[in-house]
Amino acid sequence: MHPVIKLLSLISVAFFLTQGSVLTLFITGALMLPFYLQNKLLWQPAITMLLRLKLFFVSILLVYVFFSPIPIAAMLSARLLAESLVPGLFRISVLILIIFAVNLYLKSTSKEQILSSLSWLFYPLNYLKININRLALRAVMTLEYIEYLNQKLAEYQQQKKQRDTSSDSPFSFRQYYQSKKRAFFHLTRQSGIILHEILTEAENTSGKEYTIDYLPAPGLTQFFIPIGLCLLLFLTL
Repeated sequence: MHPVIKLLSLISVAFFLTQGSVLTLFITGALMLPFYLQNKLLWQPAITMLLRLKLFFVSILLVYVFFSPIPIAAMLSARLLAESLVPGLFRISVLILIIFAVNLYLKSTSKEQILSSLSWLFYPLNYLKININRLALRAVMTLEYIEYLNQKLAEYQQQKKQRDTSSDSPFSFRQYYQSKKRAFFHLTRQSGIILHEILTEAENTSGKEYTIDYLPAPGLTQFFIPIGLCLLLFLTL
């Protein structure tokens, strides 16, 4: 599939997911499921990202619960489920499917293809005197820094696992408090180290060259993929 068609399909899915209904979620999930079943390696990065966002999802649910126009007396009734929890869970489901869609796109498209497809797609902005190559380059460099950050976070998690398994002393509240205190200071110190390494990496790549390959226009028949996807998801609104 042409990289531009992939990008247009991703944009279409993300747009209709944010505007759609429960049926939109089921249709989108059913469309992506064969790709994930065909390639089992796609699951791990998507699930890892979901686990890192678990507190964010919980915060969304709490916002829907505590900022809903429900009297305090009805907070534990079925009305809470209907007017707060269900909409909150729906929004969380939308974000989860968007993460799976973005993960599928990133794992099936190289950085060079992303850069070229962004330049091709934003080409009309040239008439507005906007440097589209700079926009595309910033997007690709952001992806590279995110990958670098993920690598550093994975190394930190590995160090944390080794440190936790090395201390097998009997449980006590004092030791638990001390371990959490040490973990907090270690996380703070490690975050500063990771930030410094990312800034250093950014300075080192300031002179790095990126090549934008010319992409031929997609075949007209391929445009039926995002168009058909838009029509299908539009019927679920």
